[in-house]
Amino acid sequence: MIFNHISNIIMLSGKKQICLHLIYTLQRKNDMKTIYSTISSPVYPYTFLHPQDKAAFFDIETTGLSPNASSLYLAGLMRFDTARRQWTLCQWFADNYQSEKKIIQSFLDALSDVEYLYHFNGQTFDIPYLLKKCTRHDIVPSAQCKKLLEDKSSSHSIDLLKKIRPLRHALSLEKCKQSDLECYLGLKRTDIFSGADLISVYSEYMQKKILDPKNAEKLEQVLLLHNHDDIEMMLNLCSLLTYGEYLSEEETNRLICSETLKTMKIRQENRQLFVTLTLPDPVPKNISITACYPHPSSIEADIGSLLPNANLTFRDKTASFAFPLYCGTLKFFFPDYENYYYLPAEDTAVHKSVAEYVDRKHRKKATAATCYIKKESTFLPNLCTIKKAKQKTPENQYPLFCHQYKDKLSFYELTDGLISSHAFWADYIKNQLPYFKVKYPAAEQRGMT
Repeated sequence: MIFNHISNIIMLSGKKQICLHLIYTLQRKNDMKTIYSTISSPVYPYTFLHPQDKAAFFDIETTGLSPNASSLYLAGLMRFDTARRQWTLCQWFADNYQSEKKIIQSFLDALSDVEYLYHFNGQTFDIPYLLKKCTRHDIVPSAQCKKLLEDKSSSHSIDLLKKIRPLRHALSLEKCKQSDLECYLGLKRTDIFSGADLISVYSEYMQKKILDPKNAEKLEQVLLLHNHDDIEMMLNLCSLLTYGEYLSEEETNRLICSETLKTMKIRQENRQLFVTLTLPDPVPKNISITACYPHPSSIEADIGSLLPNANLTFRDKTASFAFPLYCGTLKFFFPDYENYYYLPAEDTAVHKSVAEYVDRKHRKKATAATCYIKKESTFLPNLCTIKKAKQKTPENQYPLFCHQYKDKLSFYELTDGLISSHAFWADYIKNQLPYFKVKYPAAEQRGMT
């Protein structure tokens, strides 16, 4: 049954097989085969944030999950050939069960000048598997290899799964397996087998390579094709990293860099503020994400429940925000309430230096909840709670308003100065971005049914 599927793949693969055989070098030493092939240009290009020729992609194929009870029979490493301006793949294939050590050593040797190692779920499976095998075979990885394989900071060892998984809500993904991400991007591969499926294929290959060499060669091509496609597809999946880079809170976020902010356009329409920015690189797929505002703590307040959601749309090379506006009266609470008096008749707080001229019958010491002034204006809401907003906003630079003292929902007054301030928008957008990556809060938290 499996062999029938394999025969169909060989017939359907066409150009892929031509690609695999375009540069096909076979070396026999300890019965290990070394195969070189070219990689098709990605359907969805990605602009690396580091020199492209310093990056490599890898994937391994094994006969099981445990390094103690299985063997590694195939390793693939993809590099960018600067002279030919093309990605190329080197695969080391075990032609017998004694080739494992040679494959691992050859793979490690090929990492000598690699600075950034990309993989999919490699930090959970591939890398621990390789390191365990190194110990078993008394292989001591070089300092360069250790920098890549033992990197816990993800600065040199880039696990695409770990980078993309936090984007599940933003991309409306139910699962983040490599096949799910390929399907999300509309990518199709000839290979239809999983790594688990190929364990039996490799076993069958080992049985047929002497008794039935012709069919053994077909089985070998299927094994190589799966590894080839896994690595080739990773190059396309890198395009999904652009969403993470644009939704990041890091200072290096290219969505809020000075060059991008220069392209910013702001318009106000129907109690909404639209902010549009031109992206340095296009996104692979147009998406629209919504984010909910925190609900006010006070029972009387209906601001949060009536406030529409914020929206962020990525379309090709454009990012567009739609923020709701609140027109009405809000309060600014002074932090040092000990220095203020509250005037009940005026429903406002005044400093002691002013309150001394007010009749004592018409004033009382202010509390944290009564130490405020009211302002009627147009306000821009904050997705982050007021406590976090105060931590991230320079004191007194952009005053925060709210409905009641204990409210989580805060606002900035939408003044002409604020609208024209690139510094404000850089801080504001950066603080809003994390809330587009998370799921909606529970309905009861939002006052919704």
